[in-house]
Amino acid sequence: MRIIYAAIVAMVTLWTIPSGAQLDMTAGNPMIDGAAVGNADVVEYWIKRGMNLDLRDADGRTALIYGAFVGSPEIVKLTLDAGATVDRQDAGGNTALNWAAKQGSYEAVRLLVDAKAKVNLRNRQGLTPLMQATAGGYYDIVQYLLENGADVALQDYTGRNALDLARNGRDRDVLRLLEQAESRR
Repeated sequence: MRIIYAAIVAMVTLWTIPSGAQLDMTAGNPMIDGAAVGNADVVEYWIKRGMNLDLRDADGRTALIYGAFVGSPEIVKLTLDAGATVDRQDAGGNTALNWAAKQGSYEAVRLLVDAKAKVNLRNRQGLTPLMQATAGGYYDIVQYLLENGADVALQDYTGRNALDLARNGRDRDVLRLLEQAESRR
């Protein structure tokens, strides 16, 4: 239903809003709705019309966070280039980097880290992007985060660290990578 709504909003707004209009809509935000379904054209349209990039939906998510959530490096790049706040957290404490790492979007992770996203920022469960990438078995993302300062020893609020998550996972390569990182500490 949300996809249909976003498509209708996108079509109607593309034809009815004058160029240069300054809009800050918090309910039914068409830029957020476009990002939530991975529609970079809708996001770009609203960026060009000056929509506030840090507006949030009811879950506290921005267009940047949704870009990472749906694994769209194009939306992540568009919103970052336009000045979106890189470490804004949603209601669960997740940043765009948390979502990109959790969803396995290497390119989005790279864009966010290049934009100075905090690699050790925790969500409300205490999970870092490294822990989320580890849980998903995303070797390349785990390696990239480690190369960019992710701390393998940080623990979530139940006392588990990335190594613990890797030991419980299926990806032995990720486990070996984290063990090597831990031995270099």
